[in-house]
Amino acid sequence: MGSVANYKIKLNGTDFSSDLIGAVEGVTVEDEINLPAMFSIKLNMVDSKNGKWRGIDLKSFKPGDKIDLSMGLDKVEPMLSGEITSLELNLASHSILEIRGYDLLHKLRMGTRNKVFTKKKDSEIASEIAKEHGLTVQADDTKTIYPYVFQNNVSNYEFLLKRAAYLDYEVYVEDKKLFFVKSRSAKAAALPDFTYRKDFEELTLELRTLTRGSTVVIRGWDVKEKKEVEATAKKGDEVTKMDGKESGFDVSSKAFQESPVAAWVENLIDLSEAQNAAKAAYNSLLKEFITGQGKCYGNPLVRAGKSVKLLGMDERFSGSYYIVSTIHNVDKSGYMTIFRVKRTGI
Repeated sequence: MGSVANYKIKLNGTDFSSDLIGAVEGVTVEDEINLPAMFSIKLNMVDSKNGKWRGIDLKSFKPGDKIDLSMGLDKVEPMLSGEITSLELNLASHSILEIRGYDLLHKLRMGTRNKVFTKKKDSEIASEIAKEHGLTVQADDTKTIYPYVFQNNVSNYEFLLKRAAYLDYEVYVEDKKLFFVKSRSAKAAALPDFTYRKDFEELTLELRTLTRGSTVVIRGWDVKEKKEVEATAKKGDEVTKMDGKESGFDVSSKAFQESPVAAWVENLIDLSEAQNAAKAAYNSLLKEFITGQGKCYGNPLVRAGKSVKLLGMDERFSGSYYIVSTIHNVDKSGYMTIFRVKRTGI
């Protein structure tokens, strides 16, 4: 007997009624590194039994209502906890109400701020921002204490994302906890191995010559020592080659000339900050070496931020890949998962 596509939906902590579950025609969850995770629930609006429209009275559903979604084949796994942000009514021969929303990371997008953070680390700034939005925080210690950091008329989300990019950190939310952590791409594969034609049916991969970043030079003015500082990241500073024998820059430099980049950073604290910034930029650019997209039968464990070993291809392309986004969709056709991946070596 084959597995059955399944999902569970809670509205404000209570399971969907049997009437609402019966009206659901599709459920989708999308997640991507450094973006709020999104959900969509498609509901048949026609309530023929009661002779009225279903779900559009702003009592059944309204912006701000909490949604908890679980999906799976037979057994379900928690996928997303968020809130409704929009309702789309589609009146036609087959009328559909689409309920959309995001996890709580979307709260950081609301409004802009002009603010100065004094004598704080980025991890402490992340904690302060999380508290402002009613979230707890898990932040990897960023060590460097800045005399001041300006947030200049941008949202908390844009501001925190820029700080994260400088460090090669990631920002995401699980339920009511904000994570501000080092890129998870270096972690070992967290999922069972995926083999072609057994666990996935489709996969497209692209290996691209890396034209920027074979060495990264960060220069700036050390405000403490009052002198110029310089730090370089190059071969040997890879956080991970993801089971590859050679990094993307190793492969690219065999056929093409070196591709160094340099940047000037205002108000550098010290050499340590410059070194961290150089390594972060180097590893961020390296992630563009191999990119791809695959499709498999629905698997709720395949999520952005996890690694998986893709097997059954040529030895050089088989190995660990970092999942950067997924789309999970359950409808009358069943449950399918689309995933995008990156790899730094081969």
